[in-house]
Amino acid sequence: MDAVDQDNSVQPLQEWVQRLSEEEMPIFAQTVGEINRMLATEEYSSLALSRVILQDPSMTAKVVKLANSVFYNPGGVPISTVSRAVVVLGFNAVQAICISILVIETMVKGRAKERVMRELARSIHGATQARGLYPGKDAAGEEIFVAALLSNLGQMAFWCFAGEQGNQLDEALRTEPGDPGTVEQQVLGFRLKNLTAALVEEWHLSPLVSEGIKGKASKDPRAKFIDLGHRIARQAEEGWNGPEVRVLAQEASRLLGKPVSEVGEQLQALANEAVQRAKSMGANHAAKLIPLAEKTDGESDSSWDSVEAPTWLEPDPMLQLKILREITITLGTKPELNVLLEMVLEGIHRGVGMDRTVLALITPRRNLVKSKLVLGSNRMRFQDRFQFELGVKPANIFCRLMAGQEAILVTHYDDPQFKGTLFGGIFEVIDRAPFMAQPVLFGGNAIGMYYADRFPSGRAIDQETFESFKLFVQQANQGLAQIAKARLAG
Repeated sequence: MDAVDQDNSVQPLQEWVQRLSEEEMPIFAQTVGEINRMLATEEYSSLALSRVILQDPSMTAKVVKLANSVFYNPGGVPISTVSRAVVVLGFNAVQAICISILVIETMVKGRAKERVMRELARSIHGATQARGLYPGKDAAGEEIFVAALLSNLGQMAFWCFAGEQGNQLDEALRTEPGDPGTVEQQVLGFRLKNLTAALVEEWHLSPLVSEGIKGKASKDPRAKFIDLGHRIARQAEEGWNGPEVRVLAQEASRLLGKPVSEVGEQLQALANEAVQRAKSMGANHAAKLIPLAEKTDGESDSSWDSVEAPTWLEPDPMLQLKILREITITLGTKPELNVLLEMVLEGIHRGVGMDRTVLALITPRRNLVKSKLVLGSNRMRFQDRFQFELGVKPANIFCRLMAGQEAILVTHYDDPQFKGTLFGGIFEVIDRAPFMAQPVLFGGNAIGMYYADRFPSGRAIDQETFESFKLFVQQANQGLAQIAKARLAG
């Protein structure tokens, strides 16, 4: 992709940012930006925030109403003025109220009801989960709520004002399988998550929104709660009784140090709270789209305990040795290439103890690296999504990997060794997970790669794990060299 192509890919995104800023959402951008600028200064005052709110009579009435709600004022202290609300509830709480009102007012007035209401429901639900799971009772909780609420801003804004372009994307999303981000890129020329990031920068929104979008790749501990809250909100749409929700409850359990049964019930209670929040803020239609847990007759509140916890594969040095020995024996029998590759994949998955393990191969046109076989959690969904373009400029992390012969371990996406390397498009597919990967070589050329992560269980990838991973891929590459040599001799 040359410089002109690169400019063409950026242009549609910038056009949307300009359109939203100047035509569709100028009041939203101006008001939210002003509130956040006040928050960023050391000497902001309740009077300054009150002035911003009092400029809009509708906003004033709604702020006072919400300030008296059980969510923000459980003690029931009567509040009749904006200034009193800031004093009693605190600057951060009133900021959260204002931005919530602005988001909902803007989206409710939008044109594409179905998609935008679903995104709004997810945002309110995800923000409520994030705020509720956060263990601190300080102002950071309100910052988390606001950041989580705005984490889908690009998606909500697009569906509000998309028009015919939205109809095209809606049809493509309904008919084309695979990663939604890839479909967005094909239809729009950009991903909607990138629109969120661009609006955060353009409108000078809280940096915590950007950190929340990074998810587990962020070094800000608050981002974990934002990321987790949104994943819970999205997964709950598939049903509260599914194993995926149980996995997320376990992740929250480890994060909070609480029993999974207690956390599971907390997640369901927070979903109920999200519905009430949405209704109290005037988003009644969105409230109906927030999934609630339905209990069957006789089901107890401790049902989370009755669900068998998923077991994660632990590193097994003895199993590693056995599989490596079997690979060596197999190499002496002139194996098929696919048999060798699959044995190595199994060794990485079971022996090294990985949650998701992928063998991906380059397509015949050499423009894509695409999954051939996936082992582990949510296998089919991951396999459908795991495909990435090669030969693009600037190079993404997998382009860079396939151009060399060395393995990589990515624990933080802002690691200096990856400076100038893009992760866009890859982020969404792999859930921003720390991962390791290494090219598969045949005749000295990369024909694919092995990828592994521990995202579902939330376990770290240490150096010992990385070395074991490299040892298996080295066995694959040695075997492939042997097969290539035999074919050449034949």
